[in-house]
Amino acid sequence: MMSRLRGAAPETPPLPAAAGKRQRAAIAIVEGGRILLIHRIKPGKDYYVLPGGGIKRRETAAIACVRETREETGLNVHLGGTLCVLDAKDRVEHVFLARSHAGELRLGGPELAKMGPDNQYRLEWLDREQLQRIKLKPKGLLPHCLALLEHAAGR
Repeated sequence: MMSRLRGAAPETPPLPAAAGKRQRAAIAIVEGGRILLIHRIKPGKDYYVLPGGGIKRRETAAIACVRETREETGLNVHLGGTLCVLDAKDRVEHVFLARSHAGELRLGGPELAKMGPDNQYRLEWLDREQLQRIKLKPKGLLPHCLALLEHAAGR
């Protein structure tokens, strides 16, 4: 389920388009027994995602993950390995672990620019109990995040 890599993220070649699927890179940042998520609230929808975003052409998933994390959260991260790769019907999600992070947590990038009364983005730290009560996207991500929090707690 979880693989730990020492040092920086491996150098991987840019990803080919997976049969027309969008490619997304995301980060799992754990601190004090909680994981950082983005709470998305818009008319008729209320869900959470890990910080991250689309992988640009000729960009590796690891580089996209670091770039997107900095844009969305203001945090600089060092990657510690891969948590999982989820293949959903319309996209492939590459989820990395943060080995360390620094900076001031603040919403930024396109998310901040698109904020409005009907389109909310909120950075939130959730513990294991809270994580089990929310809608986390993509669907298959929840068991990986729960296992990560258990591992961080030494269970």
